[in-house]
Amino acid sequence: MLETTLLDVPRPAEPGYWRRWRPWLYAGALLTAAVALFTNVRGARDFDLDEVMYALAGQNIAEHGSISWGDQLTAVHPPLHFLLLGLYDNGGSLIEAMFHARTMGALVTLLTVVAVGMLARRFTANPLLVVAAMLLFAVDAFVLRFGRTALIEPTAVFAQVIVVYLAIRMRRAPSPTFIVVVGCVSGLALLVKEPLLFAMLVPLGVALLQRDWVFLRRSAGSLLVAAAVYAVFPIWAVVNGAGSWWLAEHNISAERFFGLKQLSGLNRTGVSSFSVFTDSFLGYAAGYLVFALGAAGLLLLVVRRGLRPDEPTAWLMSFGGLSYGFLAYCVLVGQANEQLTIYTVVPAVLLTVLAWNGRAALAVCAAALAVSALGWVTNVALAEDDATTRMGARITAQLPCVAVNATGNAERWIPVLPSNHVTAFRDGPAAVRSGVQAFLLSGKDSRLRYGNSSPELADWVKGNGRRLYGFSSRRYESIELWVVGSGMTALSECANPPRAVAANASSTGFLALLFAALAVAAFGVVGRHRWARRGPR
Repeated sequence: MLETTLLDVPRPAEPGYWRRWRPWLYAGALLTAAVALFTNVRGARDFDLDEVMYALAGQNIAEHGSISWGDQLTAVHPPLHFLLLGLYDNGGSLIEAMFHARTMGALVTLLTVVAVGMLARRFTANPLLVVAAMLLFAVDAFVLRFGRTALIEPTAVFAQVIVVYLAIRMRRAPSPTFIVVVGCVSGLALLVKEPLLFAMLVPLGVALLQRDWVFLRRSAGSLLVAAAVYAVFPIWAVVNGAGSWWLAEHNISAERFFGLKQLSGLNRTGVSSFSVFTDSFLGYAAGYLVFALGAAGLLLLVVRRGLRPDEPTAWLMSFGGLSYGFLAYCVLVGQANEQLTIYTVVPAVLLTVLAWNGRAALAVCAAALAVSALGWVTNVALAEDDATTRMGARITAQLPCVAVNATGNAERWIPVLPSNHVTAFRDGPAAVRSGVQAFLLSGKDSRLRYGNSSPELADWVKGNGRRLYGFSSRRYESIELWVVGSGMTALSECANPPRAVAANASSTGFLALLFAALAVAAFGVVGRHRWARRGPR
């Protein structure tokens, strides 16, 4: 693999046929990736609560200039992804805005395919391996699941790849240029999602592996700049009088990261981790195969090159080691949410493609691509997972203005039930006493105790009610409507009231602070121009 590395030497001359066919290979890979990513974006996977809330934040930014989905500014996640959603908003209903945001996710992931190809080109001159990396990323099971959604992950993975690419490309740039450019881009990445900190540590890992103390100082300097750019987030909250709210939200996030509070994922109390894992194993099987091949490639590099490798190997080892380490920590200790797997896909793909020599590399790539393509056919092209919207349409048409108790979370159901009052009672008798007789049930929600759902509530409803209708669901196993009692009556207030919009969450104010921080960093480059001309020290 690494006999054709391009990190520190001029690019080797390619045979004429590669020069002629390389643009067509890359164009074909990009077109194939586009088909894979944009096929069945709406119906391949039912949506979840986070997609609804993020789309709502985008709508509030577009319509009110408020980075919020309620009466407080959004503090649990940084604002940059939501600002992009606001820019991309189409002005439709919330449910349509959410599906529209999915196309933005697919578009950003397509850009990430290009970035993965650029990153692979830093390691190999073989266009077949570059194309293999691009395609393997595009059809990876975790990318197809989370890279085509309204979630933060598509934007975050793109930022992750750009940070690592720039760090590699600019290693020998003048110190101030490296520190400011890599630092500013890293800070912007943190303003997309904070767990990307592990990607910012990749240059530090390379410096330690190579015992390059000058590069270690440069990398540490870029982290300081990144921290300064990220500081715009808490400063913005404080300026808007929400400093205590920001601190409280991040205290919860810290407790979740350190495993002190388990609110979702594999490690929740009362939920079988094995059951959660096996529920989704077949859907993610191709992704797990790439993870296994990438891990084997990482071990192979360690065995071949040891712990003081050459530069290209050091980058792969640092990127792979930190990514796999982050994922392992999340699964064993932290908040083991499914979407966190996507942050390990890029290094796993690079290691799968680049860690093997000669024909072994092509054989590994072909096997991984074949399994992943089969997963795309079954989980994307042939999938029909729209039970939530189908149930919403049925209830809206047949039971307008009837109160409905949601499964999982009321906020997920409100967009598809615009003519019904949606509640989230955990106790069946209490719901009936409040006038609620219609109950939505999901086998998965009940078994895994999502939101207000539980086996106890489901058993009570089924023991005291009758099933009206239901739809099968790949995501939620089944979604059913049950009625307890008879003679359902319409309410005077049909829909839920609109959520409040925070008045102290100015998107303009955040952008002004962000541009000011970036300008200060840029001024640092100009002010140190003479130092930059002397080159790295």
